[in-house]
Amino acid sequence: MKKMIVFIIIMTGLLVTSLPAKKVATLNEILKPDMLAVGNNRIYITEGAAVSIYSLKDFHLVKKFGKEGEGPREFKIIPFSKMIVHPYNNDGKVYISSFAKLSVYSGDGEFIKESKITPFAVFRPFQDIFLATDSTSDKKGETVVAVNLYNEKFEKIKELYVSDMQVGESLALNFPVNSFAFPSYRDRVYVAAGKEGMAIDVFDKKGTKLYRINKDYKPTKVTEAYKNKILDWFKHDPIYKDFWDFMKKRISFKTYFPAILRIFVTDNRIYLLTYNKQDENSECIVMDLHGNEEQRIFLPCREIIGMDYLPKYDFYNRTFYSLLENEEDEVWELHMIEIKREKSK
Repeated sequence: MKKMIVFIIIMTGLLVTSLPAKKVATLNEILKPDMLAVGNNRIYITEGAAVSIYSLKDFHLVKKFGKEGEGPREFKIIPFSKMIVHPYNNDGKVYISSFAKLSVYSGDGEFIKESKITPFAVFRPFQDIFLATDSTSDKKGETVVAVNLYNEKFEKIKELYVSDMQVGESLALNFPVNSFAFPSYRDRVYVAAGKEGMAIDVFDKKGTKLYRINKDYKPTKVTEAYKNKILDWFKHDPIYKDFWDFMKKRISFKTYFPAILRIFVTDNRIYLLTYNKQDENSECIVMDLHGNEEQRIFLPCREIIGMDYLPKYDFYNRTFYSLLENEEDEVWELHMIEIKREKSK
């Protein structure tokens, strides 16, 4: 029995580890980044209405472009909607979803085209059609966010998933928000069915549900410290503090943290981040595309607070890239962690 316990402890230590991050660059051009995305052998960082592109080979700045406005090649930014960049490895282009506009650029930032889209919707390419969020009515008649398939003319084809995030006049923010991330990979869409636990629904291009990945998890209680962080963020954020009297009546808190923080699908793997912490690092469950677990690791993922929900990290070629702020030097640094296959598996 003692030998078995020792064996289990050793195996646990091998399979659940915190990986050290390696600083690879100081990004002096970045002041207040909104999100980071990696693809096309490039790193894309949004900052307000600007996009900075860095080489993944030597991390030098390739191009910085974008300005705020409603004209051609401009991006409109409003308080309740941020610009989202999506590099698409299938065609080597980068898609930028801003308020009521989807802009397409080459991987190195050369303008190709732009189209009008539904305000507040976030469009991203999926082969020759699109995936996007939009509002719908749930069974209770509340206006909530849904994930849909759209054709090349931005016409809705099929509804894939209805979240429990209330928007519009019925806006209600129940923190932490259940994930409904919807990354695509090759000819499949992987939707985080966050309101139903640690569940991921997999769809084909026609919107047919192929299977569900379901995993057990142990819920942890939402802490008072977390609640205070959320409230303080809304009280002091440069934009949202002006809406505090409106927002405070619409903010509530779950008893337990959700099962899923965020999911990424790339490299023939699913990277599922949870709210479980180890030394301030977030748990990442690495699985194959059918949910068979390969390993669990802990990564330095920046905490989501308030409406600052866009990730400053991404996965690409079995490597985790993240933006970390060096508060002492007042600069942003790029860090990376190579995620190797666990030898003990």
